[in-house]
Amino acid sequence: MKKLTVCLVGSLAVCVAIFSTNSYALSQSGVSGTILDDQGVAVSDAKVQVFDSQKKLAKESVSGAAGDFEAYPIDFGDYLVKVDAPGFIHYESQIHVSSGTTTTLNVQLAATGAAHPQEMTIAVKAQKNLVSGSAAASSREVNREMIEELPEGDDVKLPKLLATTTPGIIQGPFGQTFIRGNHANIQYQIDGVQLPDSPSSTFGQAFSPRNIDHMEVITGGIPAEYGERLAAVVNIITKSGSEIPGGNAEIGYGAYNTITPQANYSGSSRSGDFHYYLSAAYTKTDRGLDTPQPESNTNITQGSSDAIHDASNANDEFVKLDWQVGNDDKISVIAYNSYSYYEIPNFPSSFSPTDAIFTTPDQFGNDPLHYTPSNTNDTQAENNSYIQAVWKHTLDPHSFLQLAPYFKFSKLKVTNDPTNDLFQANFAANPADSSSFSTDRTTNNYGLKGDYQNRLSENDLVKVGFQVQGSRSTGDTTVLFQPAGGAVVSSADDSPDTGWFESLYLQDEHKLTSKLTLNAGIRFDATQFKFSDASSNDSWAEPRIGLSYMVTETTKIHVFYGLLYQPAPVENLRDTFQTIAGNPTTFAPYDIKAEKDNYYEVGIAQQIGNQVLNLNTYYKSAKNMLDDSQLLNTSIAQPYNFATGYAYGVEFSVNGKISDAWSDYANYSYEIAKGKGLGGGLFASPEVSSGYQFLDHVQVSTANAGVTYKRDHWWWTGEGLFGSGLRTGDGNSLSLPSHFSADTSLGYDFSGDTWLSKTKLSLDLLNLTNNLYPITIANGFNGSHYAVGRELFVRLSKDI
Repeated sequence: MKKLTVCLVGSLAVCVAIFSTNSYALSQSGVSGTILDDQGVAVSDAKVQVFDSQKKLAKESVSGAAGDFEAYPIDFGDYLVKVDAPGFIHYESQIHVSSGTTTTLNVQLAATGAAHPQEMTIAVKAQKNLVSGSAAASSREVNREMIEELPEGDDVKLPKLLATTTPGIIQGPFGQTFIRGNHANIQYQIDGVQLPDSPSSTFGQAFSPRNIDHMEVITGGIPAEYGERLAAVVNIITKSGSEIPGGNAEIGYGAYNTITPQANYSGSSRSGDFHYYLSAAYTKTDRGLDTPQPESNTNITQGSSDAIHDASNANDEFVKLDWQVGNDDKISVIAYNSYSYYEIPNFPSSFSPTDAIFTTPDQFGNDPLHYTPSNTNDTQAENNSYIQAVWKHTLDPHSFLQLAPYFKFSKLKVTNDPTNDLFQANFAANPADSSSFSTDRTTNNYGLKGDYQNRLSENDLVKVGFQVQGSRSTGDTTVLFQPAGGAVVSSADDSPDTGWFESLYLQDEHKLTSKLTLNAGIRFDATQFKFSDASSNDSWAEPRIGLSYMVTETTKIHVFYGLLYQPAPVENLRDTFQTIAGNPTTFAPYDIKAEKDNYYEVGIAQQIGNQVLNLNTYYKSAKNMLDDSQLLNTSIAQPYNFATGYAYGVEFSVNGKISDAWSDYANYSYEIAKGKGLGGGLFASPEVSSGYQFLDHVQVSTANAGVTYKRDHWWWTGEGLFGSGLRTGDGNSLSLPSHFSADTSLGYDFSGDTWLSKTKLSLDLLNLTNNLYPITIANGFNGSHYAVGRELFVRLSKDI
C-alpha cells in the first residue's frame, strides 16, 4: 500500500512529462436524432438528458432549430434518454449504444393536454438494435448484471469469465487465455487506457470483474486505433460512484478452505458533479495454482483432487474518482493496488522419483515428468500498483479530445529451494538434469496518450492519436543447473532491460451509403529494446480496412483486411538462461522480434428478436510468429519467434434474451495455428521439426454455453464448457483427451423490512462431474497441469 500511496500523490505530475509502455485506444460513442411534435414539426430548445445504467447524467444537449440534437461523447452501454420541452409531455426512452458508433433516436413529443394513455410521461422501451452498423467486426458485450448471475459472481477471475462467455477463447493453466491461435497478447483497457504488461505475463494482468460495470471483447477486425496487443481487446468500463452514498459487503467460503471477503462503497457530492467509488477484496485458499499431480503414478490423463504446497493469498484495492467540470470537461482518476502470493505446487510423498512417470517417456512420447519432492518450498509473488488520469474535453458538439497520463509499478519475486529443486539430479536411481530459478525484478512503466475525434459530418467520424511509451526492468535473476550426476553450474544477471514504443494512427469511419460503412485507417508502430548484450529496433506501417453492409436493420455482413504489429514484452530473462545452457556461441543474439501479420476476416451478424447470431471466419499469415515457454517450475512466460506461421478458424455465437426471465449464450470455435522454423528468442524455443507444427496452445474445437433464469428474487444459471484438448507429444502432433465441465449457481435476493432485506445468498457448484482433466501435459519447461475437481462455494452479501 505504501507504493500505491506514493503513486496517488506523485504520479500525475510525473506522468505528464514521462512516457509509457503500452497503448490504449479511444472508442467513444454518441446519440443523435431529431425531435418533432405530433404534427411532424421540429421542436427546438428541447432539453435532452442521457443517463447511464447507474442513473447518472452522462451528457446533456439542446435541440437546434431543425429539432436536431447530439449527445457526444459517451461510453458504449445502456442508457435512458429523457426529453423535456415547454408545452409537451415528458418523454423517456431506453436505448443501447454500441462501441464507437452513433445511435439514432428520433423522438415524437405529444403536446400537453393531447389524448394519450399517460398524461405526464411518454415512456418508450425501444427495441434494441443489437447489430451495430459499425465496420468493426467481431465483439461481445457483457454487463455487470450478467457477471453477478454467473457461477462465482464477481469473484470469478477475468480469464475464466472470458473463456466461458466469448467464442474463440481458450483458458490455459495459471489463468492464461489463448485467442485465435495467439499465445496471450490480450489488450486490457480500463476506461480507454490499456493496462501495461505484468512481468510474469500471467498473474495480475487481468482486471477484477468486481469493478466492471460492463465490457466489450473485440476479437477480430481490429481497426487502426488499437495497437500492440491484438489477439483481443477487452474494453472495460468500470463502476463509478452512485448518486446516493452506499455500498455492499460480501463474504464467501468454499472448497480448499477458500475465503473471499470483499466490500465496496460509492457516492457523490451534493451538487452531483463529483463521484467516487472504492473497493477492496482479499482471497485465501489452499489451492492457488493448477496442480502438476496426476491421479496416480501410472495414470497421467487424470488429475488428483489433492493440492500439495499450493496455498495462495491475494488482495486488491481500487479507487475511481470522477469530476464533471461543466458539460464539456470531465476528469477521472483511477488507481489500484494488487498483491498475489503463490506456493509452487509439488508432488506428494506417495510419489517416488523412481516411478515410471519420472523415468520413461509417457504415452504421448513426451519426456518424463520432472519430480519435485513434497517438501520443496518454491514460491512466487507479484505486486502491481497503477494510476491513470483521464481528461475528456468536448471542443464543440462534434469534436472531442482526450489525454491520459499513467504509471504502473510491478514487482515479481520467485524464491527457490535449491536443495529440493536439484533433488532429481542427485538421485542415482533416476539420473536427470535439474534446475532452480529465482528472481526479484521490478518494472516501472510511464505513459502519456492523446486522441482526437471529429464528426466531420453525419457520415464521417475521424480519429487521430499518438503515443510515446517506455519501461525499465531491474533486479536480480539467478539460475542453478545441475546435469545428472554432475556439478552445479550457476548464472546470475542483474542488468536492466529498457524498451520504448511509439505509435501514430489516423482512421476514418465513413458511411458510403445508408447501408454501407467503410472504416479505413493506417497505424505506425516503432519499438526499441535495449538489453545487456543486444539491442533490437523495429517498426511497421499498418493499413487496415473494414467494410460492413447492413442488408437489413438486423443483418450485417462485414469484411476486414489489415496488417497487425505485435511486439514482444520488454522483459528479458534470456541472458541468464542462455549462459546456463552451455555454450553461448550456439545461440544467436537476443533478436526477439515483433510479430507481423496479414489478417483477413469475413462474417455475418443476424438479430432475431432479442437474440444475436454471429458467424465469423478468419485467416492470418504471420512473420516471426510469437509463442511463449514457461520458465522451469514457475508460471513466468518468456517469448520466442517461429520464423513463419499461420492461423485460421471459424466461430459461431448466439446470445441474448429468450424472454423477460430467461437469457442465454452459446459459442463454438474451430481453430488451427501452426509455426515453422525459429526466428528469435532461441533460448526459450522447444525442439521444432523442419516443417509446420501445431502451436502448443491450440485447441481445435471449443464450445461453451450458458442459460440464466431470473424472476422475482430468484436466479439460476447453468453453464458448460467443452474442449477437444490442447496439444502435446513430439512437435505438438497429438491432442490431449477431450473434456467437459459444467458449473451452476443458485441465488436469492431477500426483500422486505426485516434484517435480511437487501441481502443476497448464492450457492456455486463448479465442475459438477468432477472431471479432473489434463490442461497441459509435458508442456514447455513447466510440465503438467490438471483442472480443479468439484467445488462448492457459498456467498453472502448485503448492501450497506
